[in-house]
Amino acid sequence: MHFMIRLTILVGSAICLIACADNSPKLPEYIQEHPLEISVLNEEGAETEIYVEDRGEASKQDITVIKKVTPTLDGGLLYAYTISAEKDLDINLHKTWSVTNSSFQKAEFLLPGFWYKRNMRSPETAPSFKTADYWSFREDRMSTPAAIAFNPELQQWIKLERMDDLVREETPDSTGGKISIRTDIGSLGIGKMGEDHMQLAANFPFTEVPKSYQSKLKLNPQWKAFYSLEKGETLTVSWKVSHGNAADFTALVTQTWEQAYDRHLPRPVAHKKTDAEIKEILSNYFYESYAETKDLKGFAGLWFDTQTCENTGVLSVGFCGKTFANAYNLLEYGYEQNNDEHKALARKVLDSYYANGFTDTGLIRELVYGENAEDVYTLRKQSEGLKNILFLLDFDKQHGMEHPKLEETIENLMHQFAKLQDDEGGFPRKFDTSFAVLDDSRGSTQSIITPMIMAARYFKEPKFLEVAVKAGNYSEKYIIDQADYFSSTLDANCEDKEAAAIAAVSFYHLALTAQEDMRKKYVALAQKAAYFGLSWYYLYDVPFAEGSLLKEAELKTRGWGNVSTENNHIDVWAFDFPHVLNWLSEETQEKRFAEMSEVITSSIKDQMLPYEGHMVGVGKKGYMPEIIQHTVWDYGANGKGYLNAHMSVGWTVASIWEVLTPGRFQGFMDRNP
Repeated sequence: MHFMIRLTILVGSAICLIACADNSPKLPEYIQEHPLEISVLNEEGAETEIYVEDRGEASKQDITVIKKVTPTLDGGLLYAYTISAEKDLDINLHKTWSVTNSSFQKAEFLLPGFWYKRNMRSPETAPSFKTADYWSFREDRMSTPAAIAFNPELQQWIKLERMDDLVREETPDSTGGKISIRTDIGSLGIGKMGEDHMQLAANFPFTEVPKSYQSKLKLNPQWKAFYSLEKGETLTVSWKVSHGNAADFTALVTQTWEQAYDRHLPRPVAHKKTDAEIKEILSNYFYESYAETKDLKGFAGLWFDTQTCENTGVLSVGFCGKTFANAYNLLEYGYEQNNDEHKALARKVLDSYYANGFTDTGLIRELVYGENAEDVYTLRKQSEGLKNILFLLDFDKQHGMEHPKLEETIENLMHQFAKLQDDEGGFPRKFDTSFAVLDDSRGSTQSIITPMIMAARYFKEPKFLEVAVKAGNYSEKYIIDQADYFSSTLDANCEDKEAAAIAAVSFYHLALTAQEDMRKKYVALAQKAAYFGLSWYYLYDVPFAEGSLLKEAELKTRGWGNVSTENNHIDVWAFDFPHVLNWLSEETQEKRFAEMSEVITSSIKDQMLPYEGHMVGVGKKGYMPEIIQHTVWDYGANGKGYLNAHMSVGWTVASIWEVLTPGRFQGFMDRNP
């Protein structure tokens, strides 16, 4: 017999309710508790309500319900419902709290790692209040199972948390309609109640309404699960409701993350390989992925079949292929290992790009394969390419090699980008080969800051630092002050992790260039952005069904980050973000930053790394998989507990490599005063 949670006392033979006495702790009057509702699923698939808290007629049903309400140290209440079945039942529990002093129309909500404010950056084909004014989601879509409603005018928040350990999961027999299942996964809901109040709601097991988001930009029909409770069996489900104050949404995210971190206290994941062994395994990617086009040589980075990893020949600069980053990694590694083969392969790639990797207008060629006509260029890919070219120029200069023609090309390109900056400091997201703007969204402005700082030092050109500072001013005013991190995931123009993490990195780099007063300001801005970035990273281990790939691999999800509100899967995107967390920990004396940096690093670097005897569903050694489907999600194939059928690998290898190689930017700055 399965006991989901260890249980205590049962009272009576039919239905019993233990409620709060008059002198029991209470929530503020503006937080209204609503009765627990229990429904059952019959053999014909129809749903019937059998129990509503405080209603006498419920005594006719064949369950026992015990309610216990306990005050918590933070002034909240812990609600625990113990259910015992007197016959076999498939049940679903629903519980709601409404907030009566707050307007839904002005409210903001937080589901960490999935929903920020009102998700209005997301399209109507992804979850947002554009589509409906109430949403309920599975708890494993969230980096911590919590839903927070926030009134920015009153600076008040109300938080609903699932408090049970989530350890059991089954693969559902469908992803829509009503199903019977044995799982620990519930759901949390946010949205409108009545004419204009806010509500927070919980279901166990999960309910996803009005739609279930199970494929990218595809909203499926609603989905409701019923827990199979056998006669004589008991389960307890517990939720906590707490409340407090926050100056703004940024402060809310900060408080939420710190409280969630202290609750879960994630610890580093034991790793099986040393950092040196991991780099050696990853280096196989450089050889297996090597590809040539008619005028370029590089590492194929995109659109691999996950099970075979057959070479696609697609060369990509920046995200997702990271050609220059990987060439730099291999070249540096070749010198460290005194390996001429590594050096020669890296040089072969770099020589081809230095000669043929730029358009007639000076842009880096971003995506090269077959007869592909490149007509769209992106600020983020160009910025990532420039950053790593500057690292490479500096590296070669250390080894007595000069590239005057390349230096001229890069310096001219930096000046061209400076012309794209608008009066407020922002940069467009996409443009054509003539620098004509194709997408004027400015949410990825922060990505240009790092290469501009580096170019200012390398070329001794103050203009570039002015551009970086101005871009920082824009990012401060429109991204950080507005708590609006979006547009940095290239295949999605929505709320995302990378916008926040890249902002934190950028302000770290600005801090290294600044005098004391500005330095303190940049540290504070990096800290604010870092909390948003961290809010996307899991603090607990999502359960997987027996027999699934991720269950067999014993994947621990703590330290892995959700991608965006459009892309509901986890991945190894980290790059130098953990290094920034370590720096922030020293600057602010916040130990959680350094601790979480270690959790992220330990968790992502080799749990899913394919090597002999540990291929984790991937076709080739060293090909770190991209799309880890940790919730009921299908990026294109396979669903929860599995990898997607196709993946891009260049960036994943580059991310892990950079995580394992701290100190690069600081070293560059020291060598280029």
